[in-house]
Amino acid sequence: MQISSSLTRRSLVGLAAAVLAWSAQAQQTNPQAEPLAKAVPAGTRLVVAEQNSQASIPWKLAGVDKGVPYQVSFANFNGGPAVLEALISGGVDIGYIGEAPLPIAVSNGVKDLVAVGLYANPGSPANYYLAVQPHSGIRTVADLKGRSVAYPPGTGRHMVLASILHEAGLTLGKDVKAVQLAGAEVAPTFASRSVDAAILLGGQYFKVGAPPSIGDGRGHNWGLNVVLARKSTLDNPAKSAAIADFLRRAVQFNNWTRRNPEAWIQATYVQQQGLTPAQGKQLVDEAGFGTFYPVDKDLVTVFQQVSDGLFDTGALKARVDIAPYVDARFNRVIADQNKADGVTPRPLFEAHAAARAKK
Repeated sequence: MQISSSLTRRSLVGLAAAVLAWSAQAQQTNPQAEPLAKAVPAGTRLVVAEQNSQASIPWKLAGVDKGVPYQVSFANFNGGPAVLEALISGGVDIGYIGEAPLPIAVSNGVKDLVAVGLYANPGSPANYYLAVQPHSGIRTVADLKGRSVAYPPGTGRHMVLASILHEAGLTLGKDVKAVQLAGAEVAPTFASRSVDAAILLGGQYFKVGAPPSIGDGRGHNWGLNVVLARKSTLDNPAKSAAIADFLRRAVQFNNWTRRNPEAWIQATYVQQQGLTPAQGKQLVDEAGFGTFYPVDKDLVTVFQQVSDGLFDTGALKARVDIAPYVDARFNRVIADQNKADGVTPRPLFEAHAAARAKK
């Protein structure tokens, strides 16, 4: 998605009016909105785990926080593994993760988690950058042989790094020295020049000075993000009803973000992450925005490909059948809100193949 090079300045009053008008229109055209809200018993609470305020910012920005029939709170975590831990412990009800953590968790014996919502941006680099130290002599992925690379294990970055190396005939931990760190420690470690390379997120990449990059996520991921819940939580009628209503609003604010990239850049990249508007625009232009897809045969096939790819590149110790860990019960919720917003998801395989062909 391309946007204008200069961010439009809107008054707070004007932006609020636009938010309310868009929200009201979506509410009126989605026949499920009111029934879903009324189905949630009084006194229900929902705790949502997120990363980098990815849900709580657009939740308010798009105005979908109006008229919520339950108490919702957001808990910020540093990386998918931390979200998984919070879910497994029962500290949160649902959580946002990337495409790699769930297969990795299942391969490690976790059985009580299912994906209840998935949004994807096939062909996106997903703001992953394989950065190398300036003046290091590393110009291609093959030059990483015998060098050290920092990454957070069990994450989408782990998956993308392993795949980039695999494509170049290298194995992480064998041909390339693996430096496993918490997500927030990767960029500072790279900045201290303690490692030769690191797989960085977009905001981190700019904060360490936009060093040379020899690879990104394009062709190595599906831009897949997962809304995850415990099976035992879904067995609770009140919690399940609240999750259904939250997912409808999540689809709504996700679609709002796609239509209002300037507001998203300002709130997320500029105000929260401290980037410049131009840097935020570059990340949006490169990665775009994902769309919620119904959990159908194609989506399960994609998720299985992700799982198989993790095994093939050495990120998984054993193959995982992912089908038992996706749940299609909220498909109508997702499809109806997309329809109300005039959003049609792109064909998954065509978009992904087109991106790989451009590499």
